[in-house]
Amino acid sequence: MAEKRVLIVTYYWPPSGGAGVQRWLKFAKYLPKHNWSPVVYVPEGAHYPALDPGLQSDVSPDTEVWRGPIFEPASWLDALKLGRSQNRFGSSSSPSRKNKSGGFVQWVRGNVFIPDARMFWIRPSIRRLKKRLAEAPVDAIVSTGPPHSTHLIALGLKQAFPDIPWVADFRDPWSDMDYLDDFNLTARSRAQHKAMERKVVEHADRVVVTAPSAAVSILGRPLQDNDSKGVWIPNGYDAADGFDLEDAPEDGPFVLGFFGSLYGSRNAPGLWRAIRDHNARPETTRPLHLVLYGALDPAIRAELERTLPSDAWRFAGSVSHDAVPRAMSPCHALVILQNNNETGRRTIPGKAFEYLATGRPLIAGGALDSDLERLLGSWGFDLCGMEDDKGFAHQIQQALAGRTGHASPERFQREALAHEYSELLHTLKPQTTH
Repeated sequence: MAEKRVLIVTYYWPPSGGAGVQRWLKFAKYLPKHNWSPVVYVPEGAHYPALDPGLQSDVSPDTEVWRGPIFEPASWLDALKLGRSQNRFGSSSSPSRKNKSGGFVQWVRGNVFIPDARMFWIRPSIRRLKKRLAEAPVDAIVSTGPPHSTHLIALGLKQAFPDIPWVADFRDPWSDMDYLDDFNLTARSRAQHKAMERKVVEHADRVVVTAPSAAVSILGRPLQDNDSKGVWIPNGYDAADGFDLEDAPEDGPFVLGFFGSLYGSRNAPGLWRAIRDHNARPETTRPLHLVLYGALDPAIRAELERTLPSDAWRFAGSVSHDAVPRAMSPCHALVILQNNNETGRRTIPGKAFEYLATGRPLIAGGALDSDLERLLGSWGFDLCGMEDDKGFAHQIQQALAGRTGHASPERFQREALAHEYSELLHTLKPQTTH
Protein backbone atom coordinates (compact mmCIF):
# COMPACT_ATOMS: atom_id res chain seq x y z
CA MET A 1 0.00 0.00 0.00
CA ALA A 2 1.35 3.42 -0.97
CA GLU A 3 2.21 5.67 1.94
CA LYS A 4 -0.18 8.56 2.56
CA ARG A 5 0.47 11.88 4.26
CA VAL A 6 -1.43 13.16 7.29
CA LEU A 7 -1.13 16.71 8.61
CA ILE A 8 -1.23 16.80 12.42
CA VAL A 9 -2.07 20.21 13.90
CA THR A 10 -0.89 20.26 17.51
CA TYR A 11 0.25 22.84 20.03
CA TYR A 12 2.26 20.42 22.18
CA TRP A 13 5.47 19.06 20.71
CA PRO A 14 9.01 18.60 22.05
CA PRO A 15 10.57 20.36 23.88
CA SER A 16 7.17 20.55 25.58
CA GLY A 17 6.77 18.19 28.51
CA GLY A 18 3.68 17.17 30.42
CA ALA A 19 0.78 14.92 29.53
CA GLY A 20 -0.50 16.86 26.52
CA VAL A 21 2.44 16.04 24.27
CA GLN A 22 2.41 12.26 24.66
CA ARG A 23 -0.56 11.19 22.55
CA TRP A 24 0.47 12.63 19.19
CA LEU A 25 4.18 12.35 19.78
CA LYS A 26 3.63 8.59 20.02
CA PHE A 27 1.12 8.37 17.16
CA ALA A 28 3.56 10.26 14.92
CA LYS A 29 6.22 7.76 15.97
CA TYR A 30 4.21 4.68 14.98
CA LEU A 31 1.92 5.79 12.13
CA PRO A 32 4.67 5.28 9.50
CA LYS A 33 4.54 1.55 10.30
CA HIS A 34 0.95 1.64 9.08
CA ASN A 35 1.47 3.54 5.82
CA TRP A 36 0.84 7.05 7.10
CA SER A 37 3.61 9.64 6.96
CA PRO A 38 3.03 12.39 9.56
CA VAL A 39 3.50 16.06 8.74
CA VAL A 40 3.36 17.87 12.07
CA TYR A 41 2.42 21.55 12.35
CA VAL A 42 3.55 23.07 15.66
CA PRO A 43 4.14 26.56 17.09
CA GLU A 44 7.50 28.24 16.92
CA GLY A 45 8.41 30.00 20.17
CA ALA A 46 5.60 28.53 22.26
CA HIS A 47 5.29 29.40 25.95
CA TYR A 48 5.15 25.81 27.24
CA PRO A 49 4.37 25.36 30.94
CA ALA A 50 6.74 22.38 31.26
CA LEU A 51 9.77 21.30 29.25
CA ASP A 52 11.15 17.81 28.61
CA PRO A 53 13.77 18.07 25.84
CA GLY A 54 14.48 14.33 26.09
CA LEU A 55 11.20 13.63 24.29
CA GLN A 56 12.89 14.77 21.08
CA SER A 57 14.37 11.27 20.90
CA ASP A 58 10.89 9.99 19.99
CA VAL A 59 10.78 12.22 16.91
CA SER A 60 12.09 10.40 13.86
CA PRO A 61 14.53 12.34 11.66
CA ASP A 62 12.15 11.46 8.82
CA THR A 63 9.20 13.24 10.44
CA GLU A 64 8.34 16.41 8.56
CA VAL A 65 7.75 19.26 11.03
CA TRP A 66 6.27 22.57 9.91
CA ARG A 67 6.54 25.46 12.36
CA GLY A 68 4.57 28.67 12.56
CA PRO A 69 5.34 31.65 14.83
CA ILE A 70 2.89 32.11 17.68
CA PHE A 71 2.00 35.11 19.81
CA GLU A 72 0.87 34.18 23.31
CA PRO A 73 -0.14 36.61 26.06
CA ALA A 74 1.38 34.31 28.67
CA SER A 75 4.06 36.76 29.82
CA TRP A 76 1.43 39.44 30.38
CA LEU A 77 -0.78 37.00 32.27
CA ASP A 78 2.20 35.90 34.36
CA ALA A 79 2.92 39.50 35.27
CA LEU A 80 -0.64 39.84 36.55
CA LYS A 81 -0.18 36.69 38.63
CA LEU A 82 -2.39 34.28 36.74
CA GLY A 83 0.45 32.14 35.49
CA ARG A 84 0.29 30.15 32.32
CA SER A 85 -3.13 29.06 31.27
CA GLN A 86 -2.46 25.38 31.82
CA ASN A 87 -1.70 25.94 35.49
CA ARG A 88 -4.37 23.94 37.26
CA PHE A 89 -3.12 24.56 40.79
CA GLY A 90 -5.77 25.99 43.02
CA SER A 91 -8.57 25.06 40.64
CA SER A 92 -10.81 24.66 43.65
CA SER A 93 -8.97 26.22 46.52
CA SER A 94 -6.00 28.46 45.80
CA PRO A 95 -6.05 31.71 47.79
CA SER A 96 -4.24 33.45 44.92
CA ARG A 97 -7.40 33.22 42.86
CA LYS A 98 -9.23 35.35 45.37
CA ASN A 99 -7.09 38.47 45.03
CA LYS A 100 -8.36 41.29 42.85
CA SER A 101 -5.69 41.14 40.15
CA GLY A 102 -6.00 37.37 39.90
CA GLY A 103 -9.77 37.59 39.59
CA PHE A 104 -9.53 40.22 36.86
CA VAL A 105 -7.00 38.24 34.87
CA GLN A 106 -9.09 35.11 35.28
CA TRP A 107 -12.02 36.99 33.79
CA VAL A 108 -9.91 38.25 30.90
CA ARG A 109 -8.50 34.77 30.29
CA GLY A 110 -11.99 33.30 30.07
CA ASN A 111 -13.93 36.05 28.33
CA VAL A 112 -11.42 37.67 25.98
CA PHE A 113 -9.19 34.78 24.90
CA ILE A 114 -11.75 32.45 23.30
CA PRO A 115 -11.39 29.54 22.87
CA ASP A 116 -8.02 29.88 24.63
CA ALA A 117 -4.88 31.98 24.83
CA ARG A 118 -3.60 30.51 21.52
CA MET A 119 -6.37 32.23 19.57
CA PHE A 120 -3.83 34.58 17.94
CA TRP A 121 -2.24 31.55 16.24
CA ILE A 122 -5.42 30.62 14.36
CA ARG A 123 -5.63 33.03 11.41
CA PRO A 124 -1.88 33.21 10.63
CA SER A 125 -1.74 29.41 10.72
CA ILE A 126 -4.65 29.04 8.32
CA ARG A 127 -3.00 31.44 5.86
CA ARG A 128 0.36 29.73 6.22
CA LEU A 129 -0.99 26.20 5.88
CA LYS A 130 -3.20 26.99 2.90
CA LYS A 131 -0.04 27.96 1.02
CA ARG A 132 1.89 24.92 2.23
CA LEU A 133 -0.89 22.49 1.37
CA ALA A 134 -1.25 23.94 -2.11
CA GLU A 135 2.44 23.12 -2.64
CA ALA A 136 2.65 19.89 -0.61
CA PRO A 137 -0.78 18.20 -0.42
CA VAL A 138 -1.80 15.75 2.28
CA ASP A 139 -4.38 12.96 2.34
CA ALA A 140 -5.89 13.72 5.76
CA ILE A 141 -5.79 16.29 8.55
CA VAL A 142 -5.88 15.63 12.30
CA SER A 143 -6.25 18.42 14.86
CA THR A 144 -5.73 17.64 18.54
CA GLY A 145 -6.87 19.75 21.46
CA PRO A 146 -6.77 21.24 23.98
CA PRO A 147 -5.86 23.92 23.26
CA HIS A 148 -8.92 23.90 21.02
CA SER A 149 -7.53 26.68 18.83
CA THR A 150 -5.97 23.80 16.89
CA HIS A 151 -9.44 22.63 15.86
CA LEU A 152 -10.29 26.10 14.56
CA ILE A 153 -7.12 26.03 12.45
CA ALA A 154 -8.22 22.72 10.98
CA LEU A 155 -11.74 24.07 10.45
CA GLY A 156 -10.30 26.88 8.35
CA LEU A 157 -8.33 24.34 6.32
CA LYS A 158 -11.43 22.18 5.86
CA GLN A 159 -13.28 25.16 4.46
CA ALA A 160 -10.42 25.83 2.04
CA PHE A 161 -9.84 22.16 1.13
CA PRO A 162 -13.22 20.41 1.58
CA ASP A 163 -12.01 17.20 -0.07
CA ILE A 164 -9.35 16.54 2.56
CA PRO A 165 -10.79 14.36 5.35
CA TRP A 166 -10.45 15.89 8.81
CA VAL A 167 -10.38 14.16 12.20
CA ALA A 168 -10.91 16.33 15.29
CA ASP A 169 -9.13 14.57 18.16
CA PHE A 170 -10.37 15.65 21.60
CA ARG A 171 -7.96 14.69 24.38
CA ASP A 172 -10.34 16.45 26.81
CA PRO A 173 -13.86 17.89 26.57
CA TRP A 174 -14.26 21.50 25.49
CA SER A 175 -17.26 23.67 26.37
CA ASP A 176 -17.95 22.07 29.75
CA MET A 177 -14.40 21.33 30.87
CA ASP A 178 -14.03 22.00 34.59
CA TYR A 179 -11.33 24.66 34.37
CA LEU A 180 -13.67 26.97 32.46
CA ASP A 181 -15.57 27.40 35.73
CA ASP A 182 -12.48 29.14 37.14
CA PHE A 183 -12.72 31.88 34.53
CA ASN A 184 -16.10 33.39 35.48
CA LEU A 185 -17.46 33.03 31.97
CA THR A 186 -20.34 35.25 30.97
CA ALA A 187 -23.33 33.61 29.31
CA ARG A 188 -22.14 35.08 26.01
CA SER A 189 -18.64 33.63 26.39
CA ARG A 190 -20.01 30.21 27.31
CA ALA A 191 -22.24 30.37 24.23
CA GLN A 192 -19.22 31.23 22.06
CA HIS A 193 -17.39 28.12 23.27
CA LYS A 194 -20.41 25.96 22.55
CA ALA A 195 -20.91 27.50 19.10
CA MET A 196 -17.26 26.92 18.16
CA GLU A 197 -17.45 23.35 19.43
CA ARG A 198 -20.63 22.66 17.43
CA LYS A 199 -19.07 24.06 14.27
CA VAL A 200 -15.99 21.85 14.66
CA VAL A 201 -18.13 18.77 15.26
CA GLU A 202 -20.38 19.61 12.31
CA HIS A 203 -17.55 20.00 9.79
CA ALA A 204 -15.12 17.32 10.98
CA ASP A 205 -15.42 13.99 9.17
CA ARG A 206 -14.73 12.14 12.42
CA VAL A 207 -14.56 13.14 16.07
CA VAL A 208 -12.22 11.05 18.25
CA VAL A 209 -12.54 11.03 22.03
CA THR A 210 -10.19 9.52 24.61
CA ALA A 211 -13.00 8.48 26.98
CA PRO A 212 -16.39 7.13 25.84
CA SER A 213 -18.54 9.51 27.91
CA ALA A 214 -16.75 12.53 26.45
CA ALA A 215 -18.87 11.94 23.35
CA VAL A 216 -21.98 12.96 25.30
CA SER A 217 -20.37 16.32 26.02
CA ILE A 218 -18.89 16.87 22.56
CA LEU A 219 -21.36 15.15 20.21
CA GLY A 220 -24.41 15.61 22.41
CA ARG A 221 -25.07 11.85 22.46
CA PRO A 222 -23.40 8.56 23.42
CA LEU A 223 -21.19 6.70 20.98
CA GLN A 224 -23.03 4.11 18.90
CA ASP A 225 -21.99 0.86 17.26
CA ASN A 226 -20.53 1.65 13.83
CA ASP A 227 -20.86 5.34 14.63
CA SER A 228 -20.57 7.49 11.52
CA LYS A 229 -19.11 10.44 13.45
CA GLY A 230 -17.69 9.54 16.86
CA VAL A 231 -14.85 7.13 17.68
CA TRP A 232 -13.17 6.16 20.95
CA ILE A 233 -9.41 5.72 20.63
CA PRO A 234 -7.91 5.80 24.13
CA ASN A 235 -4.53 6.91 25.30
CA GLY A 236 -2.00 4.19 26.01
CA TYR A 237 1.60 3.41 26.82
CA ASP A 238 4.74 2.93 24.76
CA ALA A 239 6.35 -0.44 25.44
CA ALA A 240 9.66 1.10 24.38
CA ASP A 241 9.53 3.42 27.40
CA GLY A 242 10.39 0.56 29.75
CA PHE A 243 7.35 0.02 31.97
CA ASP A 244 8.24 -3.65 32.49
CA LEU A 245 9.64 -2.95 35.96
CA GLU A 246 11.87 -4.92 38.26
CA ASP A 247 10.31 -6.17 41.49
CA ALA A 248 10.01 -3.60 44.27
CA PRO A 249 12.07 -4.18 47.44
CA GLU A 250 10.69 -6.87 49.75
CA ASP A 251 11.77 -5.10 52.93
CA GLY A 252 11.19 -1.60 54.23
CA PRO A 253 7.96 0.39 53.94
CA PHE A 254 5.29 -0.42 51.36
CA VAL A 255 5.66 2.46 48.90
CA LEU A 256 2.65 4.05 47.17
CA GLY A 257 3.65 6.14 44.14
CA PHE A 258 1.60 8.96 42.62
CA PHE A 259 2.74 10.44 39.29
CA GLY A 260 1.12 13.56 37.86
CA SER A 261 -0.39 16.86 38.97
CA LEU A 262 -2.19 16.94 42.29
CA TYR A 263 -4.55 19.93 42.53
CA GLY A 264 -7.90 20.85 44.10
CA SER A 265 -10.34 18.43 42.46
CA ARG A 266 -7.81 15.58 42.82
CA ASN A 267 -7.43 15.94 46.57
CA ALA A 268 -8.04 12.60 48.34
CA PRO A 269 -8.52 13.17 52.09
CA GLY A 270 -9.81 9.61 52.46
CA LEU A 271 -6.53 8.21 51.18
CA TRP A 272 -4.43 10.43 53.43
CA ARG A 273 -6.47 9.29 56.44
CA ALA A 274 -6.34 5.62 55.40
CA ILE A 275 -2.53 5.81 55.24
CA ARG A 276 -2.40 7.52 58.64
CA ASP A 277 -4.73 4.99 60.25
CA HIS A 278 -2.90 1.99 58.77
CA ASN A 279 0.44 3.20 60.08
CA ALA A 280 -1.01 3.98 63.53
CA ARG A 281 -2.35 0.48 64.17
CA PRO A 282 -0.23 -1.45 66.71
CA GLU A 283 -0.56 -4.63 64.65
CA THR A 284 0.85 -3.03 61.48
CA THR A 285 4.04 -4.81 60.47
CA ARG A 286 4.68 -2.90 57.26
CA PRO A 287 4.03 0.85 57.24
CA LEU A 288 2.94 2.74 54.15
CA HIS A 289 5.01 5.51 52.58
CA LEU A 290 3.48 7.84 49.97
CA VAL A 291 5.77 9.37 47.33
CA LEU A 292 4.39 12.11 45.06
CA TYR A 293 6.06 12.84 41.71
CA GLY A 294 4.99 15.76 39.54
CA ALA A 295 3.38 18.95 40.81
CA LEU A 296 1.67 19.55 44.14
CA ASP A 297 -0.90 22.23 44.97
CA PRO A 298 0.20 24.18 48.08
CA ALA A 299 -3.21 23.70 49.72
CA ILE A 300 -2.99 19.92 49.34
CA ARG A 301 0.57 19.97 50.60
CA ALA A 302 -0.63 21.75 53.73
CA GLU A 303 -3.37 19.15 54.21
CA LEU A 304 -0.86 16.33 53.86
CA GLU A 305 1.36 17.99 56.46
CA ARG A 306 -1.60 18.21 58.84
CA THR A 307 -2.75 14.62 58.27
CA LEU A 308 0.41 12.55 57.87
CA PRO A 309 3.65 12.48 59.87
CA SER A 310 6.69 13.51 57.89
CA ASP A 311 8.04 9.96 57.69
CA ALA A 312 4.84 8.73 55.96
CA TRP A 313 5.10 10.79 52.78
CA ARG A 314 7.49 12.67 50.52
CA PHE A 315 7.14 15.10 47.62
CA ALA A 316 9.82 14.19 45.07
CA GLY A 317 9.14 16.91 42.48
CA SER A 318 8.98 16.55 38.73
CA VAL A 319 10.79 13.92 36.68
CA SER A 320 11.33 13.69 32.94
CA HIS A 321 9.20 11.14 31.12
CA ASP A 322 12.13 8.84 30.44
CA ALA A 323 12.91 8.78 34.18
CA VAL A 324 9.38 7.79 35.22
CA PRO A 325 9.89 3.99 34.97
CA ARG A 326 13.00 4.24 37.17
CA ALA A 327 11.03 6.27 39.70
CA MET A 328 8.22 3.70 39.62
CA SER A 329 10.49 0.72 40.26
CA PRO A 330 10.71 1.14 44.08
CA CYS A 331 6.91 1.57 44.29
CA HIS A 332 4.89 -1.43 45.44
CA ALA A 333 1.58 0.10 44.28
CA LEU A 334 0.61 3.07 42.10
CA VAL A 335 -2.03 5.68 42.88
CA ILE A 336 -4.48 7.19 40.37
CA LEU A 337 -6.42 10.27 41.50
CA GLN A 338 -8.78 11.71 38.91
CA ASN A 339 -10.82 14.92 39.02
CA ASN A 340 -13.70 14.48 41.46
CA ASN A 341 -16.30 16.24 39.30
CA GLU A 342 -18.26 15.93 36.04
CA THR A 343 -15.10 16.35 33.96
CA GLY A 344 -13.54 13.48 35.88
CA ARG A 345 -16.46 11.26 34.90
CA ARG A 346 -15.72 11.84 31.22
CA THR A 347 -11.92 11.65 31.15
CA ILE A 348 -9.39 8.86 31.62
CA PRO A 349 -5.86 9.94 32.62
CA GLY A 350 -3.20 8.66 30.26
CA LYS A 351 -1.12 7.64 33.26
CA ALA A 352 -3.62 4.82 33.94
CA PHE A 353 -2.34 2.89 30.93
CA GLU A 354 1.30 3.28 31.92
CA TYR A 355 0.36 2.08 35.40
CA LEU A 356 -1.36 -0.97 33.89
CA ALA A 357 1.76 -1.80 31.89
CA THR A 358 3.85 -2.03 35.07
CA GLY A 359 1.85 -4.92 36.50
CA ARG A 360 1.76 -3.19 39.89
CA PRO A 361 -1.36 -3.06 42.11
CA LEU A 362 -3.41 0.10 41.58
CA ILE A 363 -5.16 2.30 44.14
CA ALA A 364 -7.69 4.70 42.62
CA GLY A 365 -9.91 7.56 43.71
CA GLY A 366 -12.17 9.93 41.84
CA ALA A 367 -15.71 10.46 40.63
CA LEU A 368 -17.96 7.43 40.89
CA ASP A 369 -19.95 6.20 37.88
CA SER A 370 -17.10 7.38 35.66
CA ASP A 371 -15.33 6.05 32.59
CA LEU A 372 -12.24 5.53 34.74
CA GLU A 373 -14.18 3.46 37.29
CA ARG A 374 -15.62 1.28 34.53
CA LEU A 375 -12.24 0.82 32.86
CA LEU A 376 -10.50 -0.06 36.12
CA GLY A 377 -13.31 -2.48 36.94
CA SER A 378 -12.73 -4.26 33.63
CA TRP A 379 -9.08 -4.60 34.66
CA GLY A 380 -9.96 -6.02 38.08
CA PHE A 381 -9.36 -2.91 40.19
CA ASP A 382 -11.58 -0.71 42.35
CA LEU A 383 -12.15 3.05 42.52
CA CYS A 384 -13.63 4.86 45.50
CA GLY A 385 -14.71 8.39 46.35
CA MET A 386 -12.12 10.86 47.57
CA GLU A 387 -13.53 10.98 51.13
CA ASP A 388 -13.98 7.19 51.43
CA ASP A 389 -11.52 6.13 54.14
CA LYS A 390 -12.84 2.57 54.18
CA GLY A 391 -12.75 2.26 50.41
CA PHE A 392 -9.12 3.35 50.28
CA ALA A 393 -8.28 1.10 53.25
CA HIS A 394 -9.77 -1.86 51.37
CA GLN A 395 -7.74 -1.03 48.26
CA ILE A 396 -4.59 -0.74 50.38
CA GLN A 397 -5.21 -4.20 51.82
CA GLN A 398 -5.73 -5.57 48.31
CA ALA A 399 -2.43 -3.99 47.23
CA LEU A 400 -0.60 -5.38 50.26
CA ALA A 401 -1.95 -8.81 49.29
CA GLY A 402 -0.49 -8.36 45.80
CA ARG A 403 -3.70 -7.95 43.80
CA THR A 404 -2.57 -6.88 40.33
CA GLY A 405 -5.76 -7.21 38.30
CA HIS A 406 -6.33 -9.41 35.29
CA ALA A 407 -6.11 -7.13 32.25
CA SER A 408 -3.76 -7.65 29.34
CA PRO A 409 -2.09 -4.31 28.61
CA GLU A 410 -1.12 -5.09 25.00
CA ARG A 411 -4.39 -3.68 23.61
CA PHE A 412 -3.29 -0.27 24.93
CA GLN A 413 0.21 -0.21 23.46
CA ARG A 414 0.83 2.97 21.47
CA GLU A 415 1.77 0.97 18.39
CA ALA A 416 -1.51 -0.98 18.50
CA LEU A 417 -3.47 2.24 18.93
CA ALA A 418 -1.58 3.83 16.02
CA HIS A 419 -2.73 0.90 13.89
CA GLU A 420 -6.29 1.60 15.06
CA TYR A 421 -5.90 5.24 14.08
CA SER A 422 -4.44 4.33 10.70
CA GLU A 423 -7.46 2.12 10.00
CA LEU A 424 -9.74 5.04 10.83
CA LEU A 425 -7.82 7.32 8.47
CA HIS A 426 -7.94 4.72 5.69
CA THR A 427 -11.74 4.51 5.96
CA LEU A 428 -12.22 8.21 5.34
CA LYS A 429 -13.16 9.54 1.93
CA PRO A 430 -9.88 10.02 0.05
CA GLN A 431 -8.84 13.39 -1.25
CA THR A 432 -10.13 13.80 -4.78
CA THR A 433 -8.10 16.80 -5.87
CA HIS A 434 -4.37 17.35 -5.43
